[in-house]
Order: sequence, then C-alpha cells, then structure tokens
Amino acid sequence: MCSVSSLLALYLAMALSIGPGVDSQLDPAARNEARVEALERQMPLGPRTAKALGMRVQWRKPIDIDSIRGMHTSHGAVFLVNTNNEVSMLDLKDGRHKWKSFGGSASDLILDVAYLPEKNKVLVIRSNSILTLAGGTGLPILNKATQSSVQPLDWLAATSGVMFHDAYIYGGLAGEVAWQTYDLGFSSKANRIGRRIAEPPVLAGEIVVATSQDGTLAALDATSGTLLWTKKLLDQVSGEPATSNRLLFVASHDQHLRAMDARDGRGRWSRLFEQPLQSGPTFIGDAVYQQVPQTGLVKLEALPPSAPEGIITWTAEDVSGDVIATIGELLLTFDPSNNELQTVSARTGAVDATGRINKLSLMNAEANNLLLLGGSGELECLGTTGSH
Repeated sequence: MCSVSSLLALYLAMALSIGPGVDSQLDPAARNEARVEALERQMPLGPRTAKALGMRVQWRKPIDIDSIRGMHTSHGAVFLVNTNNEVSMLDLKDGRHKWKSFGGSASDLILDVAYLPEKNKVLVIRSNSILTLAGGTGLPILNKATQSSVQPLDWLAATSGVMFHDAYIYGGLAGEVAWQTYDLGFSSKANRIGRRIAEPPVLAGEIVVATSQDGTLAALDATSGTLLWTKKLLDQVSGEPATSNRLLFVASHDQHLRAMDARDGRGRWSRLFEQPLQSGPTFIGDAVYQQVPQTGLVKLEALPPSAPEGIITWTAEDVSGDVIATIGELLLTFDPSNNELQTVSARTGAVDATGRINKLSLMNAEANNLLLLGGSGELECLGTTGSH
C-alpha cells in the first residue's frame, strides 16, 4: 500500500508532466496539499515551515538571486545591490519595487545603503565615497556645500556604520572611527584606535563603541568624537558587541564573555568558556545569549548581583545558532553552517521547532521582519512578533 507522501509525490510528478489542465480536475484538498509541498521546495522558507516556527509569510517575489551581491535594510526599506552595482529600492511592508538607480562603478565596493525618510535621502556608502540619491526617485541629488552628489571619504571605510544626528559613523581601513557629516558632504572628525576596524561601530546611548583587529575595544563620545576609554583584550573581539544605554557585552577569541559599563569600561563580570567564542552576544531584556562552540547556546543574567564570573541560567546543547530575533516568548536562532533556524524557549532553553532555509544566498533582519534571498530564486519577507 502506498503512503500518503508517496501519493503526493506521484501526484506532483503527474501535475508537472501533464500540465495544469489535469490539476483542476483533481481533489481540491490533494491539489492544495501538493501546492503547499511545491512551495516548501521553491521558497527560501515554505509556509508550512514558517508557521511551525511561529512566523508568517508577508510577501514574496521572484528574483534572479545570482545577480544580487548585497542586501540592506533601513527604516522600512529594502535595498538590493546587483553585480553591476545598481541599487533597487523596495518597500519592506509589501515588497513593492520603487526604483532602480546607479550605485557605483564596477570597481566600487558598496558597504551599506542608508535611508533617511525625514530628509528623503538615500546614502550609498562605498569604500571611498558616499553617493546621495533622492528617496522618492533614486536620482542623484547635490550636497549644498560641495555641489556634487558624491562626497569623498577622508578615511577609507572598512565597515558599514551607524547614524548619529547629522553624522554617519563608520570604521576605517587603517583603524579609524570616522564621522562623515553627510548633509554637508565632509568628514568632520576621526579617532584612530588600533589596526583595521573589525566590526561596524555600535551605539550605547550617546557612546560609540568600536573594536579593531588587534583586540582593542574603544568607546568614544558620539557627539565630540573624544576617546573615553580603551581596553586591550587578550585576542580579537568576536562579532559585534551587544549594547544597551549603559551596558556593553563583548565576546572574544580569548574565550571570555565580558560585561562592562559603557561609560568608563569598568568590568561588571567576565565568564571564561572552554572554547574561543566565534560570534557576538545578543542582549534581550535582562539576559545575554551567547553561542559557545561545542557547548551550545548559553543564557546568562545581564546584571547578576555579586557574581564576578556571571550567572548562567541555562545551556541549550542542541542549539547551534545565534539569537537573531524573538517570536513572542521564543528566541529565533540561526546557524549559518547549515542554514538552520530554531525557535527556543527563552525561559528554559528547550527547542520548540526547527526549519532549514533552502539555498540561502542573503539574509537580513529589520523591524520585526526576516528577509531571505534564496530558494528557487525568490526574495521572501517573514513577519515575527519582535526582534532584537
């Protein structure tokens, strides 16, 4: 006797080989089931798998994934950069295509695309310059001071950056943290902290935190650029630090996860693990989550009382990914080594569901949405109920 899955497979083969006319004559329930199975294979994350993970498909659109080299999200917009360095703007809410524009020459390296809706501007950040486009049309617009749509960077960019008031703050190729006043079109200040900046700078309130490849951790005043403090770790920093208005959590190849005061660098606690940490931590609510190789996902108290080594709440040995978002009371984790998503209980660390992304090319998370580029050539937007 044939199993249900065998019958579905047989039906799919018949439908594909014979054509749509037969499909309309078959049982509606079987036809719907077959379509769902086909979507599971075609989409980066099929509707059935998304539902099991607590997500919903917001929209999807076919796209030539081989022609896309970059994907950026900013203030409700999605920007796709193709192999010709053309930039396309899509609405994050519904996937509607707004425009396509020149983003750079073939030799330009586009590191970031930032949307400023209040100024109706899009900044295309390249390694040596910033191109300013109109948010509504994608056409180049002039900066008043320079009378050009292109503003050169005095310090070559190695990372994407963060916005703070009228400045775009990025990491430099030679170890600088640099401020570009994008409205005027000039670099306003920079402070060299070490060798090449390893990760994009992050904000902790009005403090910029940056790390260099030699293991230097530095905090600077976001307004003045003044260096507040530096700390040299035993090895390089792993991934981006996690921050709040006052706290800073830093993982390192020296096997430590450290909690510090962002204002003065004073250590709150430091946990030594058995393996070098390969990715950065995630801070949510009153907890810090850290993926530890050969151990699993570890949850620690963010501010434990009188605990110089920190306090571990639980360890999930069967979770191999980093926390990338929240779905209600669940954590959403992702492991890039096998394109696996898992939902995990934030309270106990128990795995709720597991799903794998089909042929993932690019991935991004923005404003309670997860964007996936992959499958059989699709861009898919999934909705969650919360993200970090």
